[in-house]
Amino acid sequence: MTPEDAQQRIDEDLAKVAQVLAIGTGAVQLHAVAEHVAHALEASSVTVLAVVPDVESVYIVADSDETETGRVRLPLAQYPHIRGALESGEMTSTGGGFATPLAAETTVVFPMIVGRKPVGALLVRFPSLPVSRIPAATVRAGKLSAAIIGMVMRGARALDPIRERTRQITLSDFQQERQVRAIERYRAFIDSASDGILVLDAAGRVLYLNRAAMEVTGYARDGLAGRPLAQIVPAEHRAQLADAIRRSIRNEPVDNFDLEIITTSGDFIIVSVASIGILSEQEAAIFAFRDVTIARELEHELRRTSEFLERILNSAVDGIIAADLRGNILLFNQGAERICGYHAADVIGRMSVKELYAPGVAQEVMRLIRSAEHGGGGRLEPVRRDLITATGEVVPVSISAALVFDDSGREIATVGIFSDLRERLRMEERLASAQERLAVTEKQTVAIELAGAAAHELNQPLTSVMGYAQMLVRKLGAKDPHIRIVETILTEAERMAGIVRQLGSLTRYETKSYVGGAQIIDLDRSAKETDADSDQAGKLPERPGTG
Repeated sequence: MTPEDAQQRIDEDLAKVAQVLAIGTGAVQLHAVAEHVAHALEASSVTVLAVVPDVESVYIVADSDETETGRVRLPLAQYPHIRGALESGEMTSTGGGFATPLAAETTVVFPMIVGRKPVGALLVRFPSLPVSRIPAATVRAGKLSAAIIGMVMRGARALDPIRERTRQITLSDFQQERQVRAIERYRAFIDSASDGILVLDAAGRVLYLNRAAMEVTGYARDGLAGRPLAQIVPAEHRAQLADAIRRSIRNEPVDNFDLEIITTSGDFIIVSVASIGILSEQEAAIFAFRDVTIARELEHELRRTSEFLERILNSAVDGIIAADLRGNILLFNQGAERICGYHAADVIGRMSVKELYAPGVAQEVMRLIRSAEHGGGGRLEPVRRDLITATGEVVPVSISAALVFDDSGREIATVGIFSDLRERLRMEERLASAQERLAVTEKQTVAIELAGAAAHELNQPLTSVMGYAQMLVRKLGAKDPHIRIVETILTEAERMAGIVRQLGSLTRYETKSYVGGAQIIDLDRSAKETDADSDQAGKLPERPGTG
């Protein structure tokens, strides 16, 4: 091929390079550019390198042989010929002897210099061609190609992923530097604090901890710095910690919270944590904490004791109410709820005990508690009073009460125990009614038994009287002057016999009014004469002339 033909090929390929770059600077376009440059220079392959803010390395952004380069990072310390070209702005070359594929053949580096600053380079490989035998036209074409590509390299879209990754790394380094400076600014305050203080980054890693924090956790600063704090926090508390870190970094209010921490000895301790928002601008969180393990254990035990006592109070049938000296209700058990009809939540701290009594009764009860008449010594033995329920019902109760004193002997509260008397009074009323009915029944029984005994005892003498009276009637005759007297005796005896029969057949106890307002047995209503009674009456002696 003549020199003219070679130059024409170079010009055509470089024109194609310009046309491709005019279309775009993405990975596809840069790959096409590398192919055209390789064809123009008659090279075995061409690699496009880019310089990003990290001046210690370059990135492969396109290659004539590969459509996907993976944006490999090449540390310049390992490729002195590339570093030399970028630093000097002149073409460099190297032959075999390098272990990397980039140096397996004769390689020429054409730097891309824009505004005296390197923006990239072209790595051109020639197969079995010493540097001294590379035509001058090829060298000029290589430099021209580097210049053309260099003009678009800074804004090339193919570099966007690299720039983003580099930006993240750079911002991270910058943020860490800001955090370090901020910690140094507040180090005196942090180290002088009596509470433990931890400084965390957004990921929860420990940036700094003071001596108090080391004493509480058992960790040395070097042993915990750089590690996520979550590593020494039980799994069930990590979400809470992460949320607190997030809110603190956003400078949002963070309520104090308890957090469990695992010390170097493996013990679980509870710390009370408070957020300090002075490093939120540096995306760091400061937490002050103190060991409250013993306090929380005491609180837990106190809470268990309180719940146990509450269960005991609520298991009582009687109502138990406690109030301060101004009458404000402090305690209202379930028994009091049943008696008074109020819910504890509606009366505790909201209602005066005076509202449970009729006007003046509460003051009277307090006077009785302090008096010596009903127990003395601040105690009131059971007395009968009335309570007023939520529905206005008056409930009779038996009240026993006492004053509550503090350690110095001062009165601080009153407590009253109320027994509902409604059922008891109903039972007493039923008992009294039953006793009254029993007395009446006993009276009736006695009367009936007495009447039966009287009828039995009177029947025989009465029979004799009637018999002799009938005999006299027969002997005297109708014209005897004494016949009327004897008949009168017989008639009255028969009348008495009828009364005796009624007394003997009493089955109920019915009374009727008598002279002077007295009540006597009504024989007609109390005795029901049967046929047998009538037959018995017929067995009495008959009048003469009737048998």
